[in-house]
Amino acid sequence: MPDLNISNLSFDRGINDIVYARKEETGDRQLPERQDLPPPSEGVKAQLAELLEKPNIEQFLETSLKPEVGNRELLMPAKFSQALSGAVADLTAAAEGAGDDAKALNRAVRLLKEETGLRDLVSMYRSALYQG
Repeated sequence: MPDLNISNLSFDRGINDIVYARKEETGDRQLPERQDLPPPSEGVKAQLAELLEKPNIEQFLETSLKPEVGNRELLMPAKFSQALSGAVADLTAAAEGAGDDAKALNRAVRLLKEETGLRDLVSMYRSALYQG
């Protein structure tokens, strides 16, 4: 096979060697890992459907009812669980110092703790399914 070196790339290596060699060369200038990126603001739509579809009442209602997310980072599971545990701690501290509103705050704390317990249970079941 002839030696086809084009800017230090030889075609007798696989794509993995090229990709991993590039990562070592770039150092700190890498893109973030895929799991560290927040989800996109809009779902993936087929381009042809987007071109041919006419606006209708269903699309109008969907866009008007869609909640606005100020911080897209909260849509990532790790960031959301941190925010949830922070909310539980803040509400617990507020419930201890509150006089008249203590009952409502304690109920909110109880509901958030129940939610985190259910999330932990789902996580445990998911890991049990992955293990076999």
